[in-house]
Amino acid sequence: MDSGRPGLDAARAVLERYWGYPAFRPHQLKVIGPALAGRSVLAVLPTGAGKSLCFQVPALLGDGLTLVVSPLISLMQDQVRALARRGVPAAYLNRTLSREDRAAVLAAVRGGGVRLLYGAPERLPGLVRWLARAGVRVGLLAVDEAHCIVEWGHEFRPVYRRLGEIRYRLGDPVTVALTGSATPAARREILEVLRLPDAIEVVASFDRPNLRFEIIRVADDRERFARLRRAVRDADGSVIAYAPTRRLAERITRALLRMGTRAAPYHAGLPLDLRRRVLLAFLRDRERVIVATTAFGMGIDKPDVRRVLHWGPARTLEGYYQEAGRAGRDGSPAVCTLLWHPDDWRTTTGVHAAMRAFVERRRCRRRVLLQHFGERLAGPCAGCDVCGGGSQ
Repeated sequence: MDSGRPGLDAARAVLERYWGYPAFRPHQLKVIGPALAGRSVLAVLPTGAGKSLCFQVPALLGDGLTLVVSPLISLMQDQVRALARRGVPAAYLNRTLSREDRAAVLAAVRGGGVRLLYGAPERLPGLVRWLARAGVRVGLLAVDEAHCIVEWGHEFRPVYRRLGEIRYRLGDPVTVALTGSATPAARREILEVLRLPDAIEVVASFDRPNLRFEIIRVADDRERFARLRRAVRDADGSVIAYAPTRRLAERITRALLRMGTRAAPYHAGLPLDLRRRVLLAFLRDRERVIVATTAFGMGIDKPDVRRVLHWGPARTLEGYYQEAGRAGRDGSPAVCTLLWHPDDWRTTTGVHAAMRAFVERRRCRRRVLLQHFGERLAGPCAGCDVCGGGSQ
């Protein structure tokens, strides 16, 4: 990839041709410029900042294949479909493909007909071997939702801890790792795992002034159900409600349906085709409320979510902010409400100390969140249940 002004001019032309935008956002330029110049980048940009374009545009300008590591099947399928609608040659490899479809994708990759190839991390070791045999060079490696290296890589999906080795076997390509939230310690761990000691770090502000944060202690689950139903009823638009278990997600959904609300559950226990239909119904406003377990929402482009509800604490503060940050991506006011009871610390395993302190201590919610990510709140809080103000 060429560095300098011509690269950025070409990138702007690609942006306008395929996406119809006249200019990049400032933080996108801070990622795309170095990537075009051959530098690896770790980008920590808030929800709605346009992270995907930071690797999709360079993919159309560089030599070789762009390989995208994506953690969720629904996420990679959504992105590939969106790219196909814009005329961008992209494909994915995951367990939903038949043997014939997989062979067709690999043939297109071998023939140079695919510029972006999405794959789950578990498929990478075998894919790397196939790429080497087929003589396909990877010019750019994109690690989407890179916080999964820290959150999932130790036990749940250990292949994330091998991404540095996989990079080496791919020939040490330029790498763009992206996430919506990561503490300074998490950023160091991501770069260590990926073996990117000289990568450029682009970190935007974590503050989302349009979001109001509120934490409500409830006396029992009866009150928690009542408050959740009231919050859904009062929300002016789409809602995501996060539940800690599949069973509870189903139970909450039934309660919302009984009050006449268009709602649907979303969790890994549902068939893949049903999850896909539920997601599309939510994106197209045929379902008003999604009641989901934690995996839902990663990379989902639904800008007008007006409320995010949590039935109890998330396991980590990073996870909570990822989920809460799916509200208000359009910049309009939105509310993030967490309903909790002291018994949650017993029933929710592995809750980190920072999450517990965030819930129990009555300090400015926004200030605590920003401090956790290594940032100081420069002015007054834009809205939380401790400070007041913000969206109601």
